[in-house]
Amino acid sequence: MRVLICSDEASLLLPLLAPLEFTFELCDSFAMLLDALAGNADAVLIAEEVLAGQDERAYGRLFQSSLPLILLGAATVQEPCAALGGSGAVVLERPFTSRSLCSCLTALVNRSPGAVLEGHRSEGELALLQSQRMDAVGSLTSGIAHDFNNVLTGIIGALDIMKRRVANGRLEGIGRFIEAASVSADRASALTQRLLTFSHRQPLDARPVDVDPLLESLELLIRRTISKGISLQVDYRHGTARVLVDARQLESAILNLAVNARDAMPNGGQIRLHTALISLTREEMTALPDLLPGDYLLIAFSDTGYGISSDALEKVFDPFFTTKSIGQGSGLGLPMVHGFARQSGGQVTIHSEPGIGTTVRLYLPVAAGEQDPVANLVPEHALGHRVLLVESDSAVRLLVSEVLAQRRCEIVNAAEPQAAIELLASSASFDLLVSDINLPGITALQLVGLAQQCRPGLPVLLIAGDADDEPLASLPGLKRINKPFSMRELSETIDDMLPSRP
Repeated sequence: MRVLICSDEASLLLPLLAPLEFTFELCDSFAMLLDALAGNADAVLIAEEVLAGQDERAYGRLFQSSLPLILLGAATVQEPCAALGGSGAVVLERPFTSRSLCSCLTALVNRSPGAVLEGHRSEGELALLQSQRMDAVGSLTSGIAHDFNNVLTGIIGALDIMKRRVANGRLEGIGRFIEAASVSADRASALTQRLLTFSHRQPLDARPVDVDPLLESLELLIRRTISKGISLQVDYRHGTARVLVDARQLESAILNLAVNARDAMPNGGQIRLHTALISLTREEMTALPDLLPGDYLLIAFSDTGYGISSDALEKVFDPFFTTKSIGQGSGLGLPMVHGFARQSGGQVTIHSEPGIGTTVRLYLPVAAGEQDPVANLVPEHALGHRVLLVESDSAVRLLVSEVLAQRRCEIVNAAEPQAAIELLASSASFDLLVSDINLPGITALQLVGLAQQCRPGLPVLLIAGDADDEPLASLPGLKRINKPFSMRELSETIDDMLPSRP
């Protein structure tokens, strides 16, 4: 196969085309390309810049050649490039990958001999769209696999060490391995939450969050994550502030920014984590027009890495876009930070200069009011309650039972829905029903209906795996908690639902 290339970036295109065993002929000018059309060519790759200034008669000869055409263009194709794209050429938007370029070119040159030009376009565009989808899926799955492998290594490794130490009677220092496993598990949970939030299937649970303990725990994790050649400097000026956010999403956002800063400095450098409290008035909001007047916490990450080009900087918040190699990033990190900030009533900005470094600033609204006392004490009204637990998974049942036991509740376990139905229809008294949302042989909606029919006003807590079951959200006396959840979150939810004793 003989392919003509007319582009100032030919030296960059050839390595991308290396997987194809084609013959590529470089044309230094549009005139040379037109002369080369007289030969036995099979396809043409041409950059939109080459067509600038050409008249219709000049690029009209490309149409008459009936050769498969790939136009290397920008997101917005300019005239006369639009006319060329409308003629049956495939417009391949920059930036593209080797897989996209090779797949598109292969589909075009392997068309059926009798295909018309419009057929070329359809087949090539179909191949291009499929290739781009596969690129996005491949980048996503590689990045997610990489992230999950990291957290699984922390969990599995820590548990393995703990099992060996317990078997040998060595319990000293075991707490740090418990903490490492917990932190890694929280990271896995946060990653799942990010994916669900990105797909608009996970609502944010905004609550007042103390900044100090959160940053203290994350700083330790960040220091363990960065390499020896990278130093971390912190400058905290947030006082005792609290922010109104989803705590797990905030942790995920900070870790994403830290990992991005680390990865931008493969040869070492410096990360600076800075916090500050700022107050925005209407007159001071020219730089941040999307924010409402009020008090905000600023969390800024700066690195001395290689920086980001101006072209890439415009796309860093686009889903699946990444400047990292395959397997090194999912392309979801910064989009998730951006989505989290906007959903939380805040904003994120990024500034970067190639060769100097990058600074990402995260603005989050400060929670108003005094800090609520935090205690793990059992509420007095929780004593003596009777709870019906419907959960077939033994691990989840064990954890929920432990939380209920700490509340000094009497627990009645029903591993099967039929047993729960019989108990609800009996004369036994219950103050709360806790049930998994996915039950064998019956839907959660049916179980809730039976519970309300047999026991009007009985509070129901559903343990859900996702946010699919919207009809349940409007039922009175019902709350839900999504997996994975922390024991603290479960405890607080149960405390809110248990009725007060007279």
